Amino acid sequence: MYLVVDELLLKERPSWTARFDELVDLEGDGSWCARAVADLSLTADAQRVRVLGEVIAGAPRACDLCLAHYLETVRASVGELCLVDGGEGLEASWDEDNEVWHVGLGGRIDVTEMVRQALVLALPTAARCGENCVGATLSEPRAERGPDPRWAALSRLRDV
Repeated sequence: MYLVVDELLLKERPSWTARFDELVDLEGDGSWCARAVADLSLTADAQRVRVLGEVIAGAPRACDLCLAHYLETVRASVGELCLVDGGEGLEASWDEDNEVWHVGLGGRIDVTEMVRQALVLALPTAARCGENCVGATLSEPRAERGPDPRWAALSRLRDV
């Protein structure tokens, strides 16, 4: 979803709500996509465009324990600021030092990229399919399971 920053946007529509309902490419190569839905609040004036909202997405994951595939519900907050420069930038660009977007008059803001970044940051680092995971028995305390057989060769070296 693109937002074109022009005179009409800045003068006629100071604030509105946009419905976001798209597939978001989480990896950037089409291999991992999530369906994201949000009602985004957009406010614009001569100097900036602010995008705010809550995004809910269903991201396909593979459980780290049992490797089963499942759909994880991810909730993320989008809160981005895009400064309108006097330049003629065709696409909004990210200023890493100041952590804001910049766009020239007549340029466009990629709201999908803002949503993608928020979703990727909100994804849990550990993927777990649920409480009844078959692989959950592997996560029992180490004392109850005994030593990990993969470290047996290292243990033999230590004992020498």
